[in-house]
Amino acid sequence: FFSACRPGFYKAVTGNLKCAKCPPHSFTQEEGSTHCFCEKNYFRADKDPPSMACTRPPSAPRNLISNINETSVILDWSWPLDTGGRKDITFNVICKKCGGNIKFCESCKGNLRFIPRQIGLTNTTVTITDLLAHTNYTFEIESANGVSDQSVLTRHIAAVSITTNQAGKSISSHLHLSSSPVQVKVYVTSVTKSFNIVMTY
Repeated sequence: FFSACRPGFYKAVTGNLKCAKCPPHSFTQEEGSTHCFCEKNYFRADKDPPSMACTRPPSAPRNLISNINETSVILDWSWPLDTGGRKDITFNVICKKCGGNIKFCESCKGNLRFIPRQIGLTNTTVTITDLLAHTNYTFEIESANGVSDQSVLTRHIAAVSITTNQAGKSISSHLHLSSSPVQVKVYVTSVTKSFNIVMTY
């Protein structure tokens, strides 16, 4: 005869084993439990063993800064203060292109490059290239972990807004002339190719 575990304890496998206390942020209310339930706003990932504490999504990244170089930007940030009790922290980059008012933004389109990647970053820096010139962008860095997809709470993000400089790609082809006392420069730019013709006199 094997005694049932009292509330607050569990036994993952039936048999002559000692009852284990529920791990942090979990509980049982009935005798004979084979696992413990997570407290509100705490979760257990599919691959987490019953002996592992219930965890929660991380807090937002901190100290997000941007370094603009014409039509590319380097974003750096610090780890969240609260990892949610997990080590599998990753970061996602959300890009939004904005009009004159940053309240009116849309998801970025086009062939932007995210180095090393846009989703599932394991470090705290990313470089985005091939942005449009003279354009307002807002970048959001979202922190996530193994239980973020189970939470219905607000996403945990840090955001920064930038404006790119002139030397970039243009959506439509255009011709731009600039002159000085010593030289004339003609720039012809398209989506796919860029030609610089310099005539000096």
